[in-house]
Amino acid sequence: MLRTIATAVLALGLLTECAAGGDQKPTDAAGLTQDDVAEMSLHQEFDALRDHYDHMQRLLKDAQLQVHDGEWEWGGGDDLPGIGGDGVAPLPGSDTRNSYDMSSTRLWSPPGAIDQERDLQPMIDSFTEQGWTIERRTITGDEEVWATTTGDGWQIQYTAQENGDNPITVYSEPFWTNDGNALSDAIYGRSTVTFPDRSRPGVFPDFPDWGDPIVNKPKI
Repeated sequence: MLRTIATAVLALGLLTECAAGGDQKPTDAAGLTQDDVAEMSLHQEFDALRDHYDHMQRLLKDAQLQVHDGEWEWGGGDDLPGIGGDGVAPLPGSDTRNSYDMSSTRLWSPPGAIDQERDLQPMIDSFTEQGWTIERRTITGDEEVWATTTGDGWQIQYTAQENGDNPITVYSEPFWTNDGNALSDAIYGRSTVTFPDRSRPGVFPDFPDWGDPIVNKPKI
């Protein structure tokens, strides 16, 4: 009888756990649900994105220093949120209006003869040392290594290209937002919209503050 009761209690517990898990809402790269973000003001979302920006730049700097501590070319500005609804990881229910992602790219060209295996190895060693999940692939002759940072919501891609140019890109997984257009306009309006052609790792423009004046009209 006791064994039967214990088995029934265990089964009920498992069913309850499964039911609770089924009701769980998807969380974004910051560990927030859409309901969590619904309670945030535009100002709070702005400040959160600024924190994501600073974190992205730290990840990028640390990865760059594994292979080159000199100047890197910029792939473009990186303070505006990307269009949501897609990206390097799924977020069920996300679309172009209620989510965004972030990315930043730098590029350098190692001197001497092209050796893709040699160029990738320091980054592979770094990713492995930090315990990150690694994926390698070859696309039209270019050798890539991807790393997924455990529980961090970010991914890093480093490529040794056949032409000798080696870009690195840090990608965020999607973040929820109440209004992607409003958030983008809030940042663009306060941004200097300038970035260097080249810079050393860790050198980048400051993200604007909410209290900065509006200097750019909203994008149409």
